[in-house]
Amino acid sequence: MRGDDWNRTAVHALLADTDRALALTELEDVRGNRGIVEDTVANAHSNYIDLLRRSRPLIMTDGDQVAFQKKLDRLRACLRTFGVPV
Repeated sequence: MRGDDWNRTAVHALLADTDRALALTELEDVRGNRGIVEDTVANAHSNYIDLLRRSRPLIMTDGDQVAFQKKLDRLRACLRTFGVPV
């Protein structure tokens, strides 16, 4: 796989993983089971850190960068709602 193809694939995977992390966090906010919420929030925080790490070496288009940042902002807001400093 060429470098450009690898980068593009990695960007798409990063955006998809960001969507999954967001969806799980927002779903748990609705359910409200304390134990599950705590596990979900801990997992979301770990995902957030991993997403930041994975994004660093990638070259994103302006559109991808904006989309990624908006999703990260939403994930960060969800985490703050649960009292997690990010």
